[in-house]
Amino acid sequence: MGKELELPVGSEQPAAPARNVTKRLPLLFILLGFAAYRLTCSMNGDGVAPNPGISWTPCGDNIDCGHLSVPLDYHNETGGTANLAVARYRATNKTERLGTIFTNPGGPGGSGVSYVYRAGPRISGIVSWDPRGVNGTTPRVECFSSQTAQDAYFGHTQQEMGLEGRNLSDPIDFTVFTANVRRADASNAALAKLCAETSGETLKHVGTATVVRDMEYLSRVIEGDDAPINFWGFSYGTIVGSYFVNMFPQRVGRVVIDGVVNPDLWANTYSNEWYKYDLVDTDSVFDNFVKACQAAGPARCALASDKSTSRSITSKVDQFITDLYDYPLPVTKAKRPGILTSGMVKAQLFSAMYSPRDWHTFAQKLAEAMAGNGTALMDAAQGELELDTSIQPKTSQAITAVTCVDTPAYPENVDKAIFLEQYIDETALTYKVTSKRFATVDLDLCHHWTPRETERFTGPFNHSLSNTILIVGNTADPITPGVNAKAVNEMLKDDSRLIIQDGSGHCSSAMASLCTGKAIREYFLEGQLPPNGIVCPTNEVLFPPQNISDAMAWVAGDIYSEEDLRGSGNTICGLLYPTIDLTDLSQIRGVDSQNTYAYRACLIYEDSQS
Repeated sequence: MGKELELPVGSEQPAAPARNVTKRLPLLFILLGFAAYRLTCSMNGDGVAPNPGISWTPCGDNIDCGHLSVPLDYHNETGGTANLAVARYRATNKTERLGTIFTNPGGPGGSGVSYVYRAGPRISGIVSWDPRGVNGTTPRVECFSSQTAQDAYFGHTQQEMGLEGRNLSDPIDFTVFTANVRRADASNAALAKLCAETSGETLKHVGTATVVRDMEYLSRVIEGDDAPINFWGFSYGTIVGSYFVNMFPQRVGRVVIDGVVNPDLWANTYSNEWYKYDLVDTDSVFDNFVKACQAAGPARCALASDKSTSRSITSKVDQFITDLYDYPLPVTKAKRPGILTSGMVKAQLFSAMYSPRDWHTFAQKLAEAMAGNGTALMDAAQGELELDTSIQPKTSQAITAVTCVDTPAYPENVDKAIFLEQYIDETALTYKVTSKRFATVDLDLCHHWTPRETERFTGPFNHSLSNTILIVGNTADPITPGVNAKAVNEMLKDDSRLIIQDGSGHCSSAMASLCTGKAIREYFLEGQLPPNGIVCPTNEVLFPPQNISDAMAWVAGDIYSEEDLRGSGNTICGLLYPTIDLTDLSQIRGVDSQNTYAYRACLIYEDSQS
């Protein structure tokens, strides 16, 4: 059993929760989204062998990669080592004044190295790493001998097809749902056992407290022993951020957490109870999706018609899902032919709520399926089977490994049958009080997870910090509702500022907001703080006209005139490239000359300065 010691205030040492964000979520993009838990002492040298540092090697345009050897267990000198895969996007002038910004893109289980490749050109001076068990960091979380074996296991299971459930208030539907859950739970039990057998001791060293210690270790190697740590975390990355500022309160530099998971709920509540908190805003996002579709009309939203209303579009979508429950749709032209089920469509609908920028594409796929052609939607729901048995499996279950060791341990003598009935009742409660449309989209398996982390941090989450942090939450986030951001703001009431972005999707990057971007930029580069609780509007046109293929529709000429761009170009340019020196526009030419609208905005700014 792991250590669970309380951290005294002043000691130094990571929605409701989004435990399955990685498998459902389209890739998070930085800023405006263009292109997108207890310890008593510091580990500063105590019990940690000297490290020769990171040998950086060029691995991309202005990107360096390397590895860092860290203790597998920070409380056991003889426990061996882990090898962190690390990447950095080299800093330009303004970031050099600030120092390194460490980032975590979410998950849990998201690859920080991959994130640097995506976000580096827009956030100069960032460092990220693959967290414990993930991707290039070893030892890895693996449950199968190959990707082929992993794909074969998940094919045509709840993991791929979603969970079938309709009206849980109806006795017959509830009985059918119960049978479906029991079958899926048995599959999850086998999966948990496979992971334990394959990964063994690795699963005891993947929790968020250990990930935070890795970041602190990275900072000491890169920035020095006492340097403030700057951090930007999204989704599960906000758990890393919340743990960090409370485990190392005197090391807090400039920290932004965006798409906030409630850390107290994450650390101290069984994960099977989360969904009634997670989904409180999900139906609001769906309502916004429908309203935006209706407003766009049939020329821009395939679900709309000349006479449709928001209510008629909603009824049409819900009826289609109900019909699939009784009569799944045969799909013969998909990459993997089969049947499209109501569970698959609900899972895809839920996933689509994360990214409003892609709503027009999802609406087209859904409209095609409703017309009898489920090929595109089924291809999106099902992964392709890897036939080369020599391919290493992806670390897709790292999300489960981290979640299950961070949460409270279930009693060892728990009666699984009784527990399962309680879980089904919990789902029925979520259906009743939170979301009838999305209550059945996932099935927790942590009650089957036997490994326990050697160190758990469980709070408190209200320490006094050495610097004020920035908290960002959307008014309609499908998995980390805005109430979470408000809760963390209240926990850190004297040491945080809250930005409420009035928009849909997961994290503020889901929709463009000049207001949010300006506040984040000024905070990171100048240390300026916005008023607490500021509400920022969004500036992005959803379901954009077809002739605007760039994701940055909000900067297009028919939305902002050239005069508007000339007047605010400095702001736009700065938001697109938040840590690039704006006195040297050649940097922007070098990193993003293909991003036409961004490039145009910056050239207008350049011209206005001449």
